[in-house]
This record gives sequence, C-alpha cells and structure tokens, in this order.
Amino acid sequence: DSSSSEDIPLSALASRREVEDDEESDEAEFDDDADEEEMLEYDESGGEESGSSDFIEEDGDDDGDYASDSSEDAPLSSLKTKKATPTKKAKAKPAKKKATPKKKATSAKKKKSATKKTTKAKQAASSSASNYLCASGEMYPQCDKGKLIQSLLARWWYAYEWPDPKALPESTPKGYDALDGFPGVFICTQGSDVGKFLDNRDHTKSPSFKNFSKKNSSELKEMLLRAIKKQMKALLEHEGGGTDTEKGLKVLEKWATKLNCAKADKDAVKVLKAKKLVLP
Repeated sequence: DSSSSEDIPLSALASRREVEDDEESDEAEFDDDADEEEMLEYDESGGEESGSSDFIEEDGDDDGDYASDSSEDAPLSSLKTKKATPTKKAKAKPAKKKATPKKKATSAKKKKSATKKTTKAKQAASSSASNYLCASGEMYPQCDKGKLIQSLLARWWYAYEWPDPKALPESTPKGYDALDGFPGVFICTQGSDVGKFLDNRDHTKSPSFKNFSKKNSSELKEMLLRAIKKQMKALLEHEGGGTDTEKGLKVLEKWATKLNCAKADKDAVKVLKAKKLVLP
C-alpha cells in the first residue's frame, strides 16, 4: 500500500468499491446474454437443452458491512497506527496488605510504661511518706493528749494572746517597716539588709506542737475549755444559736470536760515509746 492510499478515508474506499462492483455486475450480465445466445444456437442445431445456467451470480453486496460513520471517515494511516500501537491493559496490582499499626502500639506501650512509672513513683512517695514518723503524726490520732493539742491549735487565739504586747518594742526600728497582721515582725527597707525580716516575737510561747506537747494534759485541757467558751460566745454574737459549729463545739467541750488527764499523759508516752520517738 502507498502512503497516498493510506490517507484516503474509509467512506471514499467504500464508494469506490461499490462502483467497481457495479462494473463487474454489468460485465457479468453481458457475458450471460452472450452465453444464452450461444445456447439457443446450439439448441437450434440440435444440441441438448441446458436446465440451468452454469454460472452463479455473486452477490455484489459483500462489502456492505462498511459500517460506522466514525470508522468510515478515519484514514487508513490512523487505523494502521492504532493497530501498530495496541493499548496495553494495566495489570491489576495485588492489594497491599495493611501494615500493622506499629506506631500506635509503640505509643500505647509508652503510655502504659509512663503510667506504670507514675504509679510506681506515687506508691514510692506514699510509702516513703507513710514510713516517715513524727511525734505529731503519731499522737494526733492515737492518744487523747494528741487530740487536746490538735484541738487547741485550731483555736489558740481564744485561749491566750501571742505575742504578748508587753514584750514587743514600743516603736518601729529605724530603717524598718512594720508588717501588717504580724505584730512584732518588721521588714528592712534601707541599707544592706533590704528585704530581710526582723522578728521580735517570743517563740518559746508561740502556738506550736513543740510548745504545747511540753505541757501536761491538765494545762492543755484548761486552755482548750477556755478557748471553746470564748469561741462559742463570738459565734452566738455573729451567727446566733443552733448552728452546726455550735453543736460541734458542745461535743468537743463535753469530751474535754470528762477527759482523764493523767491517763492521757501515760498514753502519750506509750505511743511515742512504741515508735521510738521523742518530743522535739
């Protein structure tokens, strides 16, 4: 095939083929007519009749399947190119297996390990705290003297006045300012000691476990009952009677009134001795 014929559309080729088929059919009819005349002449001369023609006309419509409009108008060169480069079917890629979530598992493990570490740290802290022994921690829940001290520390300002105003300096020292709410305490505002505190209070009489534990239960009982009476008086003046606080104070007063002070002192010694503790 020449390059010029390849560029002719299929529709043009189909029409050309139809013309050629028509010419061939005309030639075939002309030959048939000639043959019939020869046969007639032969019959007239005495020859055998022929029952049928020896020739079968071919259907000139063999090429009628030049079908679609789109394919008829396409040049042969384009068809050739399409045949030369067949489209490759994409191979189906095998489905990838889902990777196991290692990162999530790792993070989960890290969280678990961190939680375990935190739990262990808390347990260690609690165990160390529970292993720490002190006189106040043992006396408060286990003996009556401890309860006396704890109850008095909650309301000591009703029992006595500290610091004693008579023991405090009458004027503020030079270069210092008085600290509001803390009588006898001053803060330096001039010189090289700026920011430092000057405490003139007598700490041997301060309300602390160290000072109260040195007193016997009888003295502590007296101080507690005095504090309860003054606290109840102030409560009635500000809130009236029938409050929960008043009920609690009455229960505490009743307990302190019936307390056996001698037995309370002996029990306190036993508690400290059992834990091998001494008072500060």
